[in-house]
Amino acid sequence: MMSQATRSLRMEMGWSHLTFGFVPSVKMSFSTSEDDLGVFKEKPQKITVKSVARYALVFMLVAVMVASLTTFVVGVFTLEAEYGSRVVSGLVGEGMYQVDSLMMISAGAGAILVSSLGLCGVLCKNKCMLGLHLGILAFLSITLLVAGILGYIFISELEDTAKKSMIDVITYKYGVNTDRNRKHNSITTSWDSVQRSFKCCGAYGDENSTTSWYAYRLSSFWFQDNFSNGSLVPKSCCEPNSDMERCQGHVSSNAPPSQIPPVINSPVNYTLYTTGCYDQLEEYIQQNGIIIGTAAIVTAVFMLVEMILGIIVHRSS
Repeated sequence: MMSQATRSLRMEMGWSHLTFGFVPSVKMSFSTSEDDLGVFKEKPQKITVKSVARYALVFMLVAVMVASLTTFVVGVFTLEAEYGSRVVSGLVGEGMYQVDSLMMISAGAGAILVSSLGLCGVLCKNKCMLGLHLGILAFLSITLLVAGILGYIFISELEDTAKKSMIDVITYKYGVNTDRNRKHNSITTSWDSVQRSFKCCGAYGDENSTTSWYAYRLSSFWFQDNFSNGSLVPKSCCEPNSDMERCQGHVSSNAPPSQIPPVINSPVNYTLYTTGCYDQLEEYIQQNGIIIGTAAIVTAVFMLVEMILGIIVHRSS
């Protein structure tokens, strides 16, 4: 017969076996695995179209900001350069030749701000900011494309338009009522500055042309209405420190400006500039148009690429 103590011990062991398993026969072992210890490892992110588009958009935003800054600088340079679009506008008496540069300045400054807005929207994952950026960007990209196209159109139509405008300005505006007409005074100042700097006189042509130095005497109100005080050409058409009386025609001679074209067989007046200003300025004006057109179109293309990436990111957000 079993004792009461033995019977109680067996009952306790049986209860333990039912609850936890047969503990005495199991060997305890400890795992060093990070998974078993509960250490959370960062899972590698999968490369998706959305993530690629986001990184590409950030890159394009930075590129557009740099391109926009370049566009802004080019706009200021072509407007304010010594013989930029502001001077050309003064020569031809038309403000339209400044429009391209002004469009570039405005669009470039706006694009810098809008690209900054887009960059904040992407980094902060703000869908509203990104959408606003895309809407304004569409308008600015169109503006820059127009500016670029106008720059190249300006080059293609430069010769005929500029030459005609220069003749009209010399005929009707140069030196006429400059004390009472601020526009005529500004035009006259621009012409005098260019004629001195480029050593030219009149619109275009050489010493035998009626549209260069002889245009003042032939058709200008400056000469016909006696605003010239008897001078046949402006003082700015003469070499500095030369004999101005002879150069301006106050002293009669058998050379320009006293002698009318053609003057091939006549002695040349070396104190008088006889080449028209368009011929001297043509290269500078064309370079301005090329710079404006190229910078504007390249920046606009960058903006269009950025806009496509922005739409992808916006729709997938």
